[in-house]
Amino acid sequence: MRTVTALISLLAPAAALVAGRRELIARAVAGSVAIVGSSRFSSPAAAVSARTGLSSPFTGEYDDPQHPGCLRSVKIVGGSLGPDGRRQKIKAEIKGVDDACSAGRPQLSQLWSVTGTPGKTEDGVDTLMIDFSSKGGPKNMLATFDNFGGVPGIVFPDGNKWVKVPGGTPDRRPPAVTLSTDEA
Repeated sequence: MRTVTALISLLAPAAALVAGRRELIARAVAGSVAIVGSSRFSSPAAAVSARTGLSSPFTGEYDDPQHPGCLRSVKIVGGSLGPDGRRQKIKAEIKGVDDACSAGRPQLSQLWSVTGTPGKTEDGVDTLMIDFSSKGGPKNMLATFDNFGGVPGIVFPDGNKWVKVPGGTPDRRPPAVTLSTDEA
């Protein structure tokens, strides 16, 4: 019996050490969960849904009543790799043509391009913060995606609504330009 008691007394500190490590790991995990749960990430509305491509409601081509027949194209694309190797934020690439839209397909030189940042309001409404400064417009115009009356589109602060065109508007795009290695 003394041998068993002596053996237990020798093993007790090792068992306490193992239990101590387990407890330490359990507390660390519980602490990190508590920190994440209590931080700014606790609200689902605070996080932006990283929807790109066709999974974004904004991706598509639109009719703009202020420029009938002109190209309006929006693509939500994943961020490129930054200099530090990290993926940058997703962005909106918005392209269009404003002049001579009824004269056939536009030329590539007529195409304008602006960028934006997709987001969500606290109510879960999809938004785009668009920089129109390269066109002489505002740098931070907040547009929202609207599905009112079953008509999806992008609504701007002035009330203008670009209405999404199912299937796109390929006839409004400039002709595809490719580089040829055959030319001298």
